[in-house]
Amino acid sequence: MIESVTKGKVVIAGAGMTGLMMALRIKQLDPGIDVVIFDRADRPGGMYQSIEYPDGRLFDYGMHLIYESCNPDVDNLYREVMDERDWHIHENNEKDIAGLYFRGRLQNYSHYVDLRSFDDVEKKRLLGDFMFNLGGSVKDCGRSGWQFLLNQFGNEIVESVHRPLIQSLYGVNIEEIDRFAIKATALERVVLFDPDTMLDLMKSDRIRSRLAFPDQLNLPPYRTNHQKALYPKRFGMKHYVDRLVDTLQQRGVEILTNIAGMSLHCSDDQVDSITINDKKGDSRKIPVQTLFWSIGWPSLGHALGTDMSGIGKPAGTRVVFANFVFDQMPLMGRLYYFYCYDPGFAAFRVTNYVNYCPAAAADGFPVCVELWPSRLGLDAKNLSDEQCLALALDELRRFGVITEKHALKFSAIENKGGEFPLPSVANVTAIEEIKKRVLSKKMRNIAVTGIMASDDLFFIPDILNHAFSVIEKTFTGENKL
Repeated sequence: MIESVTKGKVVIAGAGMTGLMMALRIKQLDPGIDVVIFDRADRPGGMYQSIEYPDGRLFDYGMHLIYESCNPDVDNLYREVMDERDWHIHENNEKDIAGLYFRGRLQNYSHYVDLRSFDDVEKKRLLGDFMFNLGGSVKDCGRSGWQFLLNQFGNEIVESVHRPLIQSLYGVNIEEIDRFAIKATALERVVLFDPDTMLDLMKSDRIRSRLAFPDQLNLPPYRTNHQKALYPKRFGMKHYVDRLVDTLQQRGVEILTNIAGMSLHCSDDQVDSITINDKKGDSRKIPVQTLFWSIGWPSLGHALGTDMSGIGKPAGTRVVFANFVFDQMPLMGRLYYFYCYDPGFAAFRVTNYVNYCPAAAADGFPVCVELWPSRLGLDAKNLSDEQCLALALDELRRFGVITEKHALKFSAIENKGGEFPLPSVANVTAIEEIKKRVLSKKMRNIAVTGIMASDDLFFIPDILNHAFSVIEKTFTGENKL
């Protein structure tokens, strides 16, 4: 069955956090605009949705606090959807308490690489080269993450620390990494000095952009903004997503899920309509006034029938979520989460939900391990749930997060995490080429938002600031592909 409507609508591709928040902003600006969102998932929210198990347990897809955008247009909407009293609000040094497993020990004071873990001879060598490099000229790094790191730290630190670290994380040589990788995995600073020394050194912008303060909970107030982190007081980010969806539906936004496919119908320089096919076999043709695309340049390229010849498919790292509930608190101090950069581990990040949402401990202590099996040369598609659980439990023991005294109350594996984009120069260049070819079509009623819509967009605060700017320009006639 094909259902047609005559009035053009604002259509949003993607019902993740970006698409949902964009719809709310559009309705805020003009309640009379008809908005339709579609997504292939069975529920809106994307990675901000929660996993619901038959026994009523909830887990998020790893660590998902909402970090403010420091833009009132964005941040006020969070409070509009959910009352201030229903949020945990983490601020100042408790906004983001993150750690790192590096060189065989868990850093609960910083998620930046701590070079103080090297012996005295090595530390002097690394420090000497760092100071020598600090006074040198900065070379244009272009897209090269390797050259960016050389500019930051000098050759000795990059070769001793970052080369093996990049190989362990991504399985590629450091020369292949895009500068986007530095932002995505917090490699732009290192810890090198004790707190007293850093208090003096932080007066220099040049030093502060390269060296991290070694005690995150006692970091002096050198902030340029007052960004806060938000999490629902009830455990599960779904509680915010559900409120957001309810708010949108009350304002007349239509959210279509379980979409099996879609096709765009274009004439000259615009999209006239879109046909959406659901998984039941039904179709719907929707006239389009404006199409906001929040699901990536490659998918838009395919939807527009763009010539993709000579462009390699951007690769990624398959993510598996191992969810556990223990009978006692994991041994992570106050950390919300920590990363693992050491070789010989599949874990990328471990999250202790109770530390930022006490209600998570209603029936035990939930922990999530985000596994990148490719770090061990394993194919996630070929691993059973039992193998993934055993791997994650073994690594939690090796990290010292659990001991033989921790009894397991619940465990489950989720393979729906998709891929973490491999931030290589080749992948970013491929996306840029797709973007270039799409832009050459000069479609006047398509606007692109979301991850990598613009240079280095990755984190949700930046994405939403960009998306809201795109909305403003679109409705003032300034934004065209």
